[in-house]
Amino acid sequence: MTLPRLILLVVLTHTAFGATRVTTSLYALSQQASAFTVGVLMSLFALLPMVLAVSAGRWIDRIGPRRPLTLGLSLLAAGAALPAVFPAKVADVAPLLVSSVLAGTGFMYTQMTVQQLVGHLADPARRAAAFSWLAMGFSISGLIGPVMSGYLIDHGGFPVTYLVLLGLVATGALLLWHHRTGLPTRWLHESAERPEGEHAFALFRHRPVRQVLVASALVSMAWDLQTFMIPVYGTAVGLSASQVGLVLGSFATATFLIRFAMPWVSRRMDEWQVLIAAFVVAGAAFALMPWFSSFWPLVGVAFLLGLGLGASQPNVLSLLHAISPPGRVGEALGLRTMLMNSSHTFLPLVFGAMGSVVGAGAAFYTMAALLGAGGVAGARRERHG
Repeated sequence: MTLPRLILLVVLTHTAFGATRVTTSLYALSQQASAFTVGVLMSLFALLPMVLAVSAGRWIDRIGPRRPLTLGLSLLAAGAALPAVFPAKVADVAPLLVSSVLAGTGFMYTQMTVQQLVGHLADPARRAAAFSWLAMGFSISGLIGPVMSGYLIDHGGFPVTYLVLLGLVATGALLLWHHRTGLPTRWLHESAERPEGEHAFALFRHRPVRQVLVASALVSMAWDLQTFMIPVYGTAVGLSASQVGLVLGSFATATFLIRFAMPWVSRRMDEWQVLIAAFVVAGAAFALMPWFSSFWPLVGVAFLLGLGLGASQPNVLSLLHAISPPGRVGEALGLRTMLMNSSHTFLPLVFGAMGSVVGAGAAFYTMAALLGAGGVAGARRERHG
């Protein structure tokens, strides 16, 4: 299976997954659900991935990509189908709860397997470029998903939207079936070099690794907040579903553009300099968000936020590969994945409760302060080498 076909599979499945997240939050809000309830739904997308990520990775290592991809697409399809079969007027938000778990777990298996496939199939000399193309695919689907879901909700309703998302997953399944013979059955890995009996958490004792993992956690928290709170805030200030989707689409457009420009940026700034700038820009965007309640200003602020967060993720991965102890890059990436899934699980609950009690503005200001502190810490690190 070639890299362009893998990227097409990512675009189809990530579009369906991202649109499912947005549709689920707006569907719950349309049923007068509280911000905390929406937070619970968003957390469920990451709950099982947080618990299963390590064992899923070992399973994928052991049996190859075919069965994990089949399982992932099946779970993702079930997550899209359930709210269409059992609409809210019949079953309230219960189908949304189950759908969130199924879709999140299914996308975890699909994403992890595709990432491993790209690394396995790419020429080692061109592996970084292959992952850059994969990231561009995620940015494209991150733009399409929210905009498409908002349009479909306004013009067809929630059940129709879920059926369209199911169609995207089915298209991905057909693509996989057609090219199944091109998938490897096994892959080889380098063995990790680490002291006998040392746990992966011991990597936190390595100061450079710890600094990058903390930076990665901040990026993940900020990304989760915009995914969850922008629909809540947009609905509260009177935006339609299409407008909320376009605000999220503005964010995704900015992430695509900054990643496209990253080769030019990286020739002029090192990774930590980019991260510091990204924290400052994203922090400023979060601080500005509560000051606006109309569509176009929010589109502009979301675009600014996308520039910051879109620049940060590739540089975090580059740093983590550069400073991890020899033979332990996989462990460091595993810790990063666990931190990200923990953020996906618990942060929507925290910010949802905060939004219900004191309003969305407090959540935005809190995240702005955390990113500002990260920028200051990064600048201090740069000064001291």
